Amino acid sequence: MLKPILAVVDSVASRANSLAERLGVSPSVVVIGAFYLFAIVVVVIYRFFPVSKSGGSKAHLVKIPIPAAADPAWCDGPILDSPSVKDSTDPTAIVCFDPATGRLLGRRIAFTKEQVYETVAKSKAAQLKFRETPFQLRRDILATLLEFIVREQNSICKISARCSGKTMLDATFGEIIPTCEKLQWTIKQGEKALSEEYRSSGAISFLASARVQYSPVGVMGLIVSWNYPIHNVISPLTSAIMAGNGCVIKVSENAGFATEFLSSLVAKVLEVHGVNTDLVAFIDGYADAGEALVQSADKITFIGSPNVGKLVMRKASETLTPVVLELGGKDAAIIFDDCEYENMLKICMRGGLQNCGQNCAGMERMIVQEKIYDKVVRDVVKVVENIRLGSPFEDDVDLGAIVMKSQISIVQDLLDDAIQKGAKIECGGTTYTHPLYPQGQFFRPTVITNVDSTMKIHHQEVFGPVILIYKFVKPSEAIALINGTDFGLGSSIFTLNYEKAEAIARYVHAGSCNINGWGFSYLCQSLPFGGVKHSGFDRFGGVEGLRGNCNIKAVTTDKLGWLGIRAQVPSVLDFPIKHNSVAMQAALIDILYSVRLWDRGVGVVRIVKALMTKKSKKAKAE
Repeated sequence: MLKPILAVVDSVASRANSLAERLGVSPSVVVIGAFYLFAIVVVVIYRFFPVSKSGGSKAHLVKIPIPAAADPAWCDGPILDSPSVKDSTDPTAIVCFDPATGRLLGRRIAFTKEQVYETVAKSKAAQLKFRETPFQLRRDILATLLEFIVREQNSICKISARCSGKTMLDATFGEIIPTCEKLQWTIKQGEKALSEEYRSSGAISFLASARVQYSPVGVMGLIVSWNYPIHNVISPLTSAIMAGNGCVIKVSENAGFATEFLSSLVAKVLEVHGVNTDLVAFIDGYADAGEALVQSADKITFIGSPNVGKLVMRKASETLTPVVLELGGKDAAIIFDDCEYENMLKICMRGGLQNCGQNCAGMERMIVQEKIYDKVVRDVVKVVENIRLGSPFEDDVDLGAIVMKSQISIVQDLLDDAIQKGAKIECGGTTYTHPLYPQGQFFRPTVITNVDSTMKIHHQEVFGPVILIYKFVKPSEAIALINGTDFGLGSSIFTLNYEKAEAIARYVHAGSCNINGWGFSYLCQSLPFGGVKHSGFDRFGGVEGLRGNCNIKAVTTDKLGWLGIRAQVPSVLDFPIKHNSVAMQAALIDILYSVRLWDRGVGVVRIVKALMTKKSKKAKAE
């Protein structure tokens, strides 16, 4: 029994001696070094890959067909003369096309209001059973989704690229990584976040045990935007399932190509886990379908613009349906001259140009300290001037297409207004006609300076490949600039003076702030995500977002009921009201809540006095 163990020990000792000789050190140094290395590895694994505190999960292997159009070589669809999601000959149709080429991808049929009501009703019926399922099953469902997404990440990126015109790299950044983070965090921490939470019962209720229960709301209605057609669906769906809800998703008419794939994937995942596939449903449609979903779901998550968000709120008010609104931003970075310059520049370029600037939390504005302002403008222009536009499936392409043709007109209008009022276009600023894809929807990445508060572009979300660069001297000027819009979603601060960064961050009116980074507050799925002001309210992501899928119920019970001890109403406070009831209550308040110990002692005296008065009057009556 000991021989194999001794043999292993001898082998390890021999290797340690050999390594020590080569390094010219004592064998004990090698052993100690190996121990410390092992300890570091264990700490790293525990820190960055924590074991679930809620138990493990078991993923099933599922397979579904990948759309033929996801193949880069696919060219079966005709190129449309004037690509549009609406068909002038059929108001019920949704036309799906590749925004980079104008090639037809297919058609979807818009749901009627009655079909939406029926779909929601089926989801509610399935949810009545699903709400009773254990967390283990819900984790397994999410694990199966995660396994598929990691395994088929390349195909998923191609679907997103074909559907929304983004490059494959943009798709990995925006579709795969945050989705995997969301699924992994929810699998590991979801049960802990949703389990009953015991709270202090306070002074007056010391005999009660107090806790909070998180119960499913029923059916979550998700109205999501088109800029990330995969992540914007899977992310809120993940929270809904973990919380025990049903889910009906209205996908954007501008991202209809991905709907069939997503619907097939989710249905297959539910099926292999024995869950009714009516639990999660997808609906295509226009504004009337969205209105029907708001009227019939139990809670709404909406991702879109402030104008449409207000319409959602108005419709939700008719049924008092709660809503979560994420309405975009005008995110900015305050850049001090003591920043780590090269790293800052790379981060800002990714933040400003990711997905052609079609990001709710895209870095539209760079607010730069005077000393390095000219250098920043030169270096940003140098990067942007060399950006290569084209189809995501071409080689050597940096940026893809704009999803909505109408958005190009909005961007151009904002730039024209700024130029007329004195702004300077440093580069870009116009549409781009690709020699191979003349029907593609491209806009040259743009850098604009000399922007002020009289210009529409200073206030409105651009949602395109446009970077605004401002100059500041004093930190107070930078704070005024970053807070000088109606939006407040995300923000960044670049400086190596962390004390200064923390101080500035406290004055930034935004839902998140990243010091020396961009987007980390979203990638950290343990954190809530959302904005202030016109960027919306409530949160998704983190414990707060997950619990937002629940009705929160306060529960109390007898703390010592098993001993026969229960809370009682003292006879002096019972009906009919006694002459000394108020005095007794006042004395009790003194004892329980007085700040000074002396006052609490006075309360004890008052109770004794009230009791003695009661006995005295009782004796006289006799």
